[in-house]
Amino acid sequence: MFYLHPSSTADMTLDEVLTRLSHHPAVDGLVTVGSTGRSWLTPISDYDLLVVLAHAPVPLRVGITYIDHRLTDLLFATTRHIKQILEATSAIDGEVWEGRIVRWLVSGQVVFDRNGSLGQVQVKARENNLIRPLEDIDAFGAWIAVNYNLLHTRRLIHSNAPIQLHAAELRMSLYGVADVLFGYFRIRKLPWEGDKAAVRHLIANDPPYFELLQQFLRESNPRRKFELYEQVAAATVAPISDLWDGESTLLWNDTVPASRETVEQSLKFWEALLHTGRVQPAADA
Repeated sequence: MFYLHPSSTADMTLDEVLTRLSHHPAVDGLVTVGSTGRSWLTPISDYDLLVVLAHAPVPLRVGITYIDHRLTDLLFATTRHIKQILEATSAIDGEVWEGRIVRWLVSGQVVFDRNGSLGQVQVKARENNLIRPLEDIDAFGAWIAVNYNLLHTRRLIHSNAPIQLHAAELRMSLYGVADVLFGYFRIRKLPWEGDKAAVRHLIANDPPYFELLQQFLRESNPRRKFELYEQVAAATVAPISDLWDGESTLLWNDTVPASRETVEQSLKFWEALLHTGRVQPAADA
């Protein structure tokens, strides 16, 4: 059984925790993120704290704890990350850890900065566009994800077998929601700033989409839910393309960045496998 360690900071105030951390020689900087330490903190708000370490004796990246009985997200970086950002001569991918650190620093509050490097990064981030703008090809993965899971859910929802129908419901809840929501922002070249920011953006800028998404989330009848899934998926990809139709071929590698050239090369290679030269008989097993 895994063991949960009781939070040693649950009874401490945020200021107490920040003071204790700042006294440790391994801590080079502290940044409060979002509503943490701000006037708009509400009774249900959590804390978000970025801790910059001179060195990390263990491979820390994220964690959770409680401070002042508030759920707290812990984010960790090292001075190496900060140095890489300071020395960067080109924009940084917003999805890598350094890119996330930049976004936190743009809107966060530096509350401790042992060597002044966090302040330098914050000035650089606020005065320059350090995050690489999303391009058309960046929407490619989102377009694939929306369509791929929609196709498989459509296959399952047309079955009368209970197992397949349950699987379709799971796919809509697990993949469908994430695909359309993350895809909506990526396809429109908008940064993902979290669930609350996403809701605020949709309510303010695209109420019809938000209402359609709400209908999809609330529907309990599987087949009616799939109809709404198709509608919200079509609305998600509308700025760049339509939903997949017909029997097509598309190949991709989701571990490396895509380009139009690699997409075309992959398809050509597949066709060459099928149509170039004589077909060799399969070797006996």
